[in-house]
Amino acid sequence: MKFKVRTSVFAEVVTVIIAMVIIAAAFLTSCMERQNISLPLLANYELDTAGADRNNLRIGVVPGPYGDMYMEMIQPLLAAKGYTAQLVHYGDFIRPNFALAEEETDINIFQHYRYLNDFKMQNDLDIAAITEIPTVSMGIFSSRHRSLNAGGNNISVSIPNDSTNRSRALRVLDSANLITLNPAADMARVDISDIVSNPRNIRFVQMSAQTLVNALDTVDLSVINGNFAIAGGLNPSAALYNETLTEGYINVIAVRTEDLDKQFVRDIIDVVRSDRYINMIIDVNGKYSGFQRPRYFFDIMGQRG
Repeated sequence: MKFKVRTSVFAEVVTVIIAMVIIAAAFLTSCMERQNISLPLLANYELDTAGADRNNLRIGVVPGPYGDMYMEMIQPLLAAKGYTAQLVHYGDFIRPNFALAEEETDINIFQHYRYLNDFKMQNDLDIAAITEIPTVSMGIFSSRHRSLNAGGNNISVSIPNDSTNRSRALRVLDSANLITLNPAADMARVDISDIVSNPRNIRFVQMSAQTLVNALDTVDLSVINGNFAIAGGLNPSAALYNETLTEGYINVIAVRTEDLDKQFVRDIIDVVRSDRYINMIIDVNGKYSGFQRPRYFFDIMGQRG
């Protein structure tokens, strides 16, 4: 009888250990996925040759320049391949990814890679980035002051309230020398608690990213995503400071994971890596010439010699 009790206890201990190992492995896998920033190349795709493919594309967008970029720069080149396009507009950063996963749209074009990666993991969505696109930077704007040094101490600064763009805004403020972040912190996920120096006693006002422009006159400074700044009538060149985008913060085109092998995905990648598209973007007289360019632009331009 005693032997059976000990065996039972031993079995329970083994079961607990196995469960802990499984949980730890899942956690490590999740962390690795969060840290790994790699987008597929055109050569990675094996075409789905069975059945009809999608030719009438619905594109989810939010206020800003990316819907225009798609219709003005990408769609004309896709039209030559037989595609039509319809923009589906959303008012915030939340709905477009759910709409994509729920097949309300076929692609979306509005977010950077880190936001997409965090959002899909938090909400268990089967969506994926297929390519980066030229991206307008986040900037520090003001309707009260003409420089970052104006306004003295005890100033108010509005920033986005979603975790990904809040971290991004804090890094912008750090690079502009308005605050100092803890260098030991995870810079991809820094928060207000990671500020180690705030010499001007900044008071942070958090609000949804799409409302920052309308509330600009209520604060001393505001850190605003470039797409919402443009949609709200602000010129990025009027910003008191513009960020330099780092890896993971260039915007992407996203699709459902199940569509990764579809012809329309291959054609979109082919178009945004084409000489015609790149030439239109880098045209010094064009409205997208000031956007920060993905790395593949420089790779392709370098191959031209």
